[in-house]
Amino acid sequence: MRLIIRSSICLAVFLWLVPSLVRAQGGLPITPSGTSVFGVETGSISVFLRDELGQPLSVTPQLTIHDTTGGGGYSLSEAQQIGDAWVFAGLQAGHEYDLAVRAEGYQVDHEDITLPPIDGAQQHVVVFLNPIGQKKEVRGGMILAPRAQKEVENGLKDLRARKFDSAEKHLTKALSIAPASPFVNYVAGMAYFLWEKLPQAEQYLAKSVSLDPRQPAALLGLGAVRFQLNEDAGAIEVLKQDVQLDAKSWKGEWMLADAYLRQRNYAEARESAERAMAIGKSDAAAAELLLGDALAGLGEREKAIATFQGYLNKHPDDSRAAQIRALVTQLEKPPQVLSPVVERVASSSGPSNVTQPVVAMTADIGVPAPPVELAPKDDWAPPDVDAAKPFLISGASCSLPKVMAEAAKYADTFVTTLGEFAAKEQYQSVEIKRDERLETPETRTYSYLAVVESDPHFVEAGEFRTPLSGPPDVPGMLVDEGTPALAWVFHPFFRDSFNWSCEGLGEWKGKTAWVIHFEQRTDKPTSRLQSFETATGEYMLPLKGRAWVAENGGEVMHLDTDLTHAIKKIGMVREHFSIDYAPVSFRTHKRVLWLPQDADVYYQINGHYIHHYHHYSDFKMFWVGTSEKFSKPSYALKDKSQQK
Repeated sequence: MRLIIRSSICLAVFLWLVPSLVRAQGGLPITPSGTSVFGVETGSISVFLRDELGQPLSVTPQLTIHDTTGGGGYSLSEAQQIGDAWVFAGLQAGHEYDLAVRAEGYQVDHEDITLPPIDGAQQHVVVFLNPIGQKKEVRGGMILAPRAQKEVENGLKDLRARKFDSAEKHLTKALSIAPASPFVNYVAGMAYFLWEKLPQAEQYLAKSVSLDPRQPAALLGLGAVRFQLNEDAGAIEVLKQDVQLDAKSWKGEWMLADAYLRQRNYAEARESAERAMAIGKSDAAAAELLLGDALAGLGEREKAIATFQGYLNKHPDDSRAAQIRALVTQLEKPPQVLSPVVERVASSSGPSNVTQPVVAMTADIGVPAPPVELAPKDDWAPPDVDAAKPFLISGASCSLPKVMAEAAKYADTFVTTLGEFAAKEQYQSVEIKRDERLETPETRTYSYLAVVESDPHFVEAGEFRTPLSGPPDVPGMLVDEGTPALAWVFHPFFRDSFNWSCEGLGEWKGKTAWVIHFEQRTDKPTSRLQSFETATGEYMLPLKGRAWVAENGGEVMHLDTDLTHAIKKIGMVREHFSIDYAPVSFRTHKRVLWLPQDADVYYQINGHYIHHYHHYSDFKMFWVGTSEKFSKPSYALKDKSQQK
């Protein structure tokens, strides 16, 4: 199913994206020799340095970056400091780089960085340095030394090619480098699981869980292994932890239900089966058979019959249909009662006749457990806005009404004065697989036109794309459309749908900015700002976010948004936008507007992990009332709600 994300007022979408892209200020890229680059796709890497407490580094560092693509290339020993970042410019896009950071009193740190294969690509990395003699802290449980990370990647590559012996060698080497890494042990355990070497899989997954007992993916994997080994008590132990940590783990609930059935704990089996069905919906349809089995075991024969018949009505072609019908026939017969027996009791009353209870029936239809696969690392997407802690300058006093008034004035000016703007758009879509690999990115270049319309009671944004390279369709499973509407959250038309707070004075790319937090109001649970459209309906999305608003001027410089909660009806667990805005000036109008320059968006939906990247350049502005004419492109983005 091809879905459309609509973000902006009228249903004409917009979700602008920029993750952590940091752009050097002004001018052409600079090569190592200091000359401009023409005809070569280049980009920049910005490095943010922090000490072990997360504070900006207090000593002057030495940074060296080495191009490792194609057997190694040039090295740069100096970077330009711009604000809080050390920027390497003029790097060839699509290449991999090794960054070395040295600072007096701190351990040397290496980071592997890849620039996207797009001209003007920007990438940033935050490096936490540890004092000499102090053990390197694992942040988020997933940071690895470059050599260990490389061995893991090679092991996964071989695993996908079913080269198990080679995969085992790479993962064994990774374990020798990082034996205490929960992630490496998790990957090794899952590799053995997929290789069907269950005892080894249990060994490494159990170690991963012991090192970090709050990783749902490792708990689910260990539970699946123990379930297959018929270690039901051990499986239940870890699967209960999995479903407590991950409320969306329908696979965990499914296996819990089955394990409880094998232990004849029918009450718990019924509850877990019902939760699996509620969470997994169509993916967990066959869990209804587990529910029927649990009801039969509890002696609730009529409910069990109704459950099995309901499943057959929905799935008449199921391969187990004959077996299910035979079981229903058995359940429809009068319940069996055992014959009276004589029980000897030590009492003056002598022997007594005792009738044993009704025999419970179980289905034992043989419902296979759902497959368990490798999940992405925790850092597959930026942290939720409520988990991230922005840098703030102490002692600054923030007047929220003043900041909101300036931001609203700027948003209103944008909406009421700008009729259209055109740009060149570079668009990339990639799906992040559960085994850490990326699909081949799909890249397009478009001539892009955004149209803004408004009156006192109506605000609308629309967009049009004309392909400049590649196929005409917009790549990816999802299509995000619209205008830079997310920054319009400050517009009077939208702002009353949110609660607002000023977190303090921070900075963005060396410029001071007020850090503003917003969240959907509980009495207005859905936003008119963003919606998700499918072939069967449209869903308004509840948002929260954080914006960096210029201290002087009210311009939105950067914006991050997340959902306030998962949207069960469409299977959307996560949607994160990170948008960088940059000043664009006009020659005919002595004005400067901040427009989206780079954007990243991340989706976790129905088991898919998706990342989109956009870069906008070569802006042309068309003001309301201008005599300039601009013909719309012949290609307009149509409804994408169709089978892919």
